[in-house]
Amino acid sequence: MARRARRKNPEATHHIMCRSISEIKLFRDDEDKREYLKRMAKYQRKYQCKILAYCLMDTHVHIHFDPQGCDMSKFMQGLNLSYVLYYNRKYKRLGPLFQDRYKNVVIENERYELVVSAYIHNNPKDISRYRDCVRDYPFSSYGIYIGQKEDEFGLIDKEYILSKFHHKPDEALKRYVEFVSRLGRVVIDQKLFERIDEFIHKPAYEYRSERTVYKRDLDPETVLHTVAEEFGIPDTDLIKVKYDRSLTPMKAVAVFLIRCLCNLGYKEIGKIIGNLTLSQIARLNKKGFQMMNMPKCRNILSSLLKKQSIKTVIEHL
Repeated sequence: MARRARRKNPEATHHIMCRSISEIKLFRDDEDKREYLKRMAKYQRKYQCKILAYCLMDTHVHIHFDPQGCDMSKFMQGLNLSYVLYYNRKYKRLGPLFQDRYKNVVIENERYELVVSAYIHNNPKDISRYRDCVRDYPFSSYGIYIGQKEDEFGLIDKEYILSKFHHKPDEALKRYVEFVSRLGRVVIDQKLFERIDEFIHKPAYEYRSERTVYKRDLDPETVLHTVAEEFGIPDTDLIKVKYDRSLTPMKAVAVFLIRCLCNLGYKEIGKIIGNLTLSQIARLNKKGFQMMNMPKCRNILSSLLKKQSIKTVIEHL
């Protein structure tokens, strides 16, 4: 039987859940959890998306994900596949690690969005030593929210959720902590929504919280032109020259940006950049991503985002 098509929306946030196969722990030690977070941060940068909350338990993962227009499936496939390769190499094993596909829920009710955040941050209640102090669990983003630990991998965007509680940061944090504490494990029903209303900031003016969604619809030629301009190349067609190794860095940057901002696969990119093979495009994409640490390459990305069609999603409760 064919799998049911996954429901996803690049302009909405998602609650993502992954679980290991029954007889295996997804994370055997703290080093494994740190490795997963490190890889999550890598793919967050790669796809220019946001993580609103996370919690890593021994057998499963919860992520509150804001795609900002990117393809969530590409993000999760890249993240989980890279972790499986690490895990199997470390523990000298073969075969799958995750139980079936990851699961996701499209969050289209803004109250449910707050519930998801609180639910994720309450997950450590299942561990006896953290039952009454979920804030101390080291592999949840809750400690980052409340300033108890540093965001080591630069993963979390906490302002979006906190902004729904109050426009003043200190008051927003105070209300959020109380909200997470009271909610715990909950059933999503009308009474719950009424309880949420107790915490949400309702000033005299209409309070709004904003998210930015980047439409991944750039013309690849726009990317090539911007890269050529930044690197001082007189003709964009030079980037497509197949055997000139001096152009490899520019070609790599172009491949990465087309992959990220034009929503194209390796096969389509290969046809654009000089009829390259899938493996060649994959190598260029990896090199281009590594080059994004350079100021010049960050400038190109910033320039392209300004040229891109940007949609700001205004959300209010």
